[in-house]
Amino acid sequence: MKRADLVRLDGLARNPAAPDSVLLRILTGAEGPVRGSVFDRDDVPEPVCDAAVSHPDREVRGYLAVGRGASGAQRARLAADPDPWVRSRVAAGPEVHGRWRKADPLPDEVCAALARDEDRQVRAWLGTFVPVPDEVWALLLADPEAKVRESALYHWRRAPIEAVRPLLDDPDPAVRRAAAHVADVVLGSPAEILEQVAAAESGWERRRTAAGTVLTDGLADRLYATGDEDVRAGLAANQGLPDRLVTALASDDSPAVRLAVSLRPELTEERRAAIDWHVGREDRIHPPAWVAQSLTDPVLMRACAESAHPGMRRFAAYSPHLPGDLVARLAADEDFVVRMLLCENHPAAPGELLLETLLESPFITRFEQLPQPQFPRAGLARFAESDDPGARLLVARDPEAPAELIERLSHDPSAGVRGVMARDARLPAGRLLELLDDPETMGAAAEGPALPRTAMEAVLAAAGIP
Repeated sequence: MKRADLVRLDGLARNPAAPDSVLLRILTGAEGPVRGSVFDRDDVPEPVCDAAVSHPDREVRGYLAVGRGASGAQRARLAADPDPWVRSRVAAGPEVHGRWRKADPLPDEVCAALARDEDRQVRAWLGTFVPVPDEVWALLLADPEAKVRESALYHWRRAPIEAVRPLLDDPDPAVRRAAAHVADVVLGSPAEILEQVAAAESGWERRRTAAGTVLTDGLADRLYATGDEDVRAGLAANQGLPDRLVTALASDDSPAVRLAVSLRPELTEERRAAIDWHVGREDRIHPPAWVAQSLTDPVLMRACAESAHPGMRRFAAYSPHLPGDLVARLAADEDFVVRMLLCENHPAAPGELLLETLLESPFITRFEQLPQPQFPRAGLARFAESDDPGARLLVARDPEAPAELIERLSHDPSAGVRGVMARDARLPAGRLLELLDDPETMGAAAEGPALPRTAMEAVLAAAGIP
């Protein structure tokens, strides 16, 4: 099969207007991963799901098990599949990129059954890409197999520290390491910690070790005495640091150390302001361990959001639990990174802020907020003349954009813009067929809802699909 035929066939498998009969022909007549595209659509028709569940090829059943467009109930039909490889894919779930693009989770009772599956690999893969209930995670953390406990530690996103801490003493060293990684704790005696610091090959390793170790006064003094800037920066973020060393590091010669000290949560605003720190728009601040462990703490998150320090406000913007008044406050923040992080993390970020941030952001992740329901649609046709192709492609989201404008933008210099217009039902079929022959847009054109049935048949015939 020629590459062009495969690209068009893959697009056709995702076409929302493709009838069930076309999808079934792709599923049964095609080969390889293109069959999986049938399950990456916005929805999977029940006849297609029925065919996959009973298909003798486990690869096909596996495609349904991880299909991004399949519902949790549809994927759950394979939870009792005789092949543990298929069940492990059901347990893992679909890998969906972008935090606002969510795959439908499995029913709770199916998660619980998979957590008790006889095959260790099935249990270890559970919840890799989709959430499962906390009580199921508790089962996995108590699993008799160390590999299952280790996997659960890495995949339980934002696990409460209370659930992780007991596994720091797990009999299996790999589980202990996983628990330490999740809790951002560095294990070892004072002598071992000093050895780790001395043997570290990078400043990042030295910083992480000093930040995560359990400090005694003696160990803190010995680490401070190394004179290493990265070690001091790590100490500055360690929550067990004695106050006398907090005071000493607050006037450190290193700007990185002073910044790290200024981000300690226990400092008063007055004490924080007395430190000579600097945060610029381009400066990245990696949140310390306490941030992830405090996102549900209303008192601490309010203090962070109301701080004069942009770094503290950035930490608050990681929380999806902020109340409305703090959302409004951070949405108007003078620091672009605060506003961007709010958009990335809070489900109630204002729609206009989502749009403003997308237009202003220089990062490739700027389109990740498009799936949020509050992202504006009305009036986006005004960006048709923008110099930014990322803004021009938003025109297709405007329900009032006329077909003539969609057609005009289908001739845009940017292949990305042309591809988005090809997927728009308002694009005239004649122009869509032209894009179907364009190597840069043929895949997107095959996804176009306006694609005539005769063109669908031609794509199937060219790919050798009976």
